[in-house]
Formats: sequence, C-alpha cells, structure tokens
Amino acid sequence: MPMKVLIVGTGSIGTRHLKNLFELGHEVYAVDVSAENLEKVSSFTKVSFGSLDEALKIRPDIAFICTYSHDHIAPAVQCADAGCHLFIEKPLSINLNGVDKLLAIIDRKNLISMVGCNMRFHPAVSYIHNTLTSNLLFSKKLWGNFEFGFYLPFDKKDYQNSYKAKKSMGGNLIFDGIHELDCAVWFFGEPEEVICTKGIVSSLKIDTEDHVEMIIKFTSGAVCTIHMDYLQHGYSRRYKVVCENGTTVWDFVHGNIGEVTTANREWSWKDMKLDLSYNQMYVDEARYFLDCVSSGRETFNSIHQSLPALKLALAAEKSCHTNAWEKV
Repeated sequence: MPMKVLIVGTGSIGTRHLKNLFELGHEVYAVDVSAENLEKVSSFTKVSFGSLDEALKIRPDIAFICTYSHDHIAPAVQCADAGCHLFIEKPLSINLNGVDKLLAIIDRKNLISMVGCNMRFHPAVSYIHNTLTSNLLFSKKLWGNFEFGFYLPFDKKDYQNSYKAKKSMGGNLIFDGIHELDCAVWFFGEPEEVICTKGIVSSLKIDTEDHVEMIIKFTSGAVCTIHMDYLQHGYSRRYKVVCENGTTVWDFVHGNIGEVTTANREWSWKDMKLDLSYNQMYVDEARYFLDCVSSGRETFNSIHQSLPALKLALAAEKSCHTNAWEKV
C-alpha cells in the first residue's frame, strides 16, 4: 500500500532516497530551503515545500531525514512530534544533543525508526553477519580489521565545497565513515573503549581530516582496528574477521568473500558482487524500512540500537584530542 513519505533535505542522498521511493510507488513530498534543489526533483514529487512547518501539514506517514549530519536531530524531533515514523540517514548525529528527547517522543508515540546504514544491505556484509551469528566455528570472535578509502577529488570536481571537506557543514571522516563503526558493532557487539588518531598528511584543500586510525576493544574481549582515508586513488573497502576457529575476509571492489576454518584449512571463495548496482542497497534498505512500518515491527537498526555506534564515534573523536583510550 502506497505511503505518504516526506523527504527532508534534497541533497545527493535525499535525492537518491526520493527517486527510489518514487520508483517503489509511494507518494513522495520534499522539503528544502533550496528552491534550486526542489526544482531538480520536481518530476518525482507530488508537492514540494520551503519549510518543514508547511510540509508537516500534509500529515506524512514517514519522514526521511536527509539534511547535513549536524542537523538531523531538530527536524527529526519535529517530524516525530507530528507522528511520522523516522528514517534518519547515517550518522544519527555528530553529538548526543537532543537524542534523549527524540527517543522519548518515539517511545511515547510508538514510532518505527531506523538509521540508514546501507552497507548492512550489501549481500557480503549480511553474509558475514549471518556467519558470525549462526556458524559455531565463528562463534568466538577475536579480532577484526576494517579498511575504507577513496580519493576525495574523484568524488566530485568541486570536492573542497562538499560537506566532507568542511567542518562547518558537519564534515568529519569518523562520522562519514561510520559504516565501518556500525559494522564493527554489528559484528562484535558492545564496544568498551577506543583509541584513535586522525589528521592531514596530504595537500587536499579540506579543513577536516584525510585519514583516521582506530583501535576498538569490545566487552567480549575482541579487538578491531579501523582505517579510513580520503587518499587512495582507487576505491577500497575490505573487512577481515578472525574467530577462534575460522577467518572470513571480504573485498568490496573485487566482489569476493573468503573463508578458512580449523575444520577445512583451505580457503573457499564466493562471488558476492552486488546483483544490480550500488543503488540496490538503498532500494533494499528503503523497502525493508517500509515493510517494518507496514507490519509495525522494529527495525534491526533503530535509533535506540544505533546509539552504540554513535557513542563509539564520539569516544573516538575525544580520543583524538586526549591521545588516550576513551570509554564508549
């Protein structure tokens, strides 16, 4: 059954969600302070608005919060207060200001919520999670290594004007790369403490950072290292998880996933490329969230459930300034 969906913020990610929801057959509305942005998506929207107050008068069923990372909570609170189920694009926020208020409204109104971490919908990431939770050889997790990087100027020609390059727009590589932190929490469980360093080693015209190095300790005793950068001239995303009796590795670019265990000492490999396109993860993510709303069931990354990843990111940010281990 088609739903009335409001897209709050029609930048690149908001436009992606808007078009996907339109193609899925839903009634899509948009709100943005930029008339130029709204004009670009006008063929996909039923009505567009210049203010959130006006947009909420249509009584949308769902709101997709796709504003800049530092400006997620205020519109989310306003939409939740109006009774909208909430999809908030990652990261949930870059601080905890207003999060408790938002959670209280969600609980009081019995709303369905989700923080959009689309990498969970990559078949390889889902496969690893299922392996770690269902295969006894992978039941005791020991160590992980996650690596993510790309060359920022290849992202867009005027990269220096993108949010990734500007602190004033919420740019911060730790939060931009929160997929890796989210997957680490999804795979290893509750984080306990973290030590992190970040900085600039390149000549990129940015006032954020171009690399991050992080070590996380989990309450289970497992340890995970994470590297993120804007430096590599070819896109890279690689995960490795070492367990007591098995190891699994994944390479996003080559599209394969490998496993080796104490029961079978030879590596086995599976093709885990995306079936259609990179956008398919976003389509599957939106479809999953809408199905949860329709059925009234909680998502697997609700705002409540996303807090450990956000608190981990905040502790990592603090560690960059204290040069010490920080509790999550």
